Amino acid sequence: MKYRVVIKTMFGLENVLVSELNDIGIFDVKILRRAVGIEADLEQIYKCNLYLRTALSVLVKIGHSNVTNEYELYKYIKSINWDEYFSLDKTIAVSAVSVSKTMTHSLFLEQKTKDAVVDYFRDKFGDRPNVDVKDPDVKISIYQTQDTCTVYLDSSGKPLYFRGFNKEIGEASINECLAAGIIYLSEWNRNDLFLDPMCGSGTFLTEAYMIAKNIPPTIQRKKFSFKNWNDYNSILWKNILREAKVNIIDRNVTIIGADINPEAVLLAKSNMYKIDKAHNVKILAKDFFDFDMNISGGIVITNPPYGARIKLDDSKLFYKKIGDKLKFDFSGFSAWIISADLMAMKFVGMKPDKKYILFNGPLECRLLRYNIYKGSRKRIDYK
Repeated sequence: MKYRVVIKTMFGLENVLVSELNDIGIFDVKILRRAVGIEADLEQIYKCNLYLRTALSVLVKIGHSNVTNEYELYKYIKSINWDEYFSLDKTIAVSAVSVSKTMTHSLFLEQKTKDAVVDYFRDKFGDRPNVDVKDPDVKISIYQTQDTCTVYLDSSGKPLYFRGFNKEIGEASINECLAAGIIYLSEWNRNDLFLDPMCGSGTFLTEAYMIAKNIPPTIQRKKFSFKNWNDYNSILWKNILREAKVNIIDRNVTIIGADINPEAVLLAKSNMYKIDKAHNVKILAKDFFDFDMNISGGIVITNPPYGARIKLDDSKLFYKKIGDKLKFDFSGFSAWIISADLMAMKFVGMKPDKKYILFNGPLECRLLRYNIYKGSRKRIDYK
């Protein structure tokens, strides 16, 4: 059986997500805003949750109807045969998105939807499912337009950037889905040296390592909402996991991280250890401006501080120093920098040859690529 599925992602990563879907054999993909639409069977839904690095959640459509007010919403939601999808003993939560000009309050829509689902079970079985907004067994998602309500079951549960290895988050961490998307946009060949010289808690490092080794991003994750659906096929899921583990690659790749903050380095090391106890990723307590590679080429991907959560005394000077360091000591590299400080990035002092608009949470960012050619430049004294 095929289901209509919407897979949510981050702005600017829609085409990356399409490529990921192609890689797992799904080719008929419709690009939406911050999402894509597909038709998929249960096996493909499971694989989307396991393999897609840039997906936030995998939503399975179970119905839609004309709805123009709260009464019609309640009536429609209660008309759905909810016990076909999950049992009374499962906890539930509802999330709502509305683009209606009249039904504007998403929290109110969530409440009405929850009431309708609870009343459906109470009327039919004399009992009701409990609500758990923090960690529900079943997540219901509704999308309300001016005159239509579409209802989805969220097969993922927690967003898929929760990879499942109990990652410790440092200050100003980048989202895992965004980090993976940036690595894909960089077209890193998985063989060249990979460096994040301001790695923080190591998100680029863990994502690059999993990409290089073909480790599915959520292979360690135990909880998915689809496991709580009535049609959950545990044998199918175990077979998908078994195949994924067989396809992990023992590739010899050089991945290096560094950070000036020793606490961040400890976090990054801990996170890498949770991915693979036998990893060969080097993580150094080192200031980027003291870094000496002695290597002829590779790729730099980094998310420098930009004053949102880590304050800078002079962001323009800081970014100028980044540019000079790259020019002096990283010839032969391609360098990718993502930042929300759009003004400071102009002081890097090199002309980017690729630009992408992305969002890190609510912050609009630029991802810029600089190809650093060999050649000497006069050093600048910042004293």
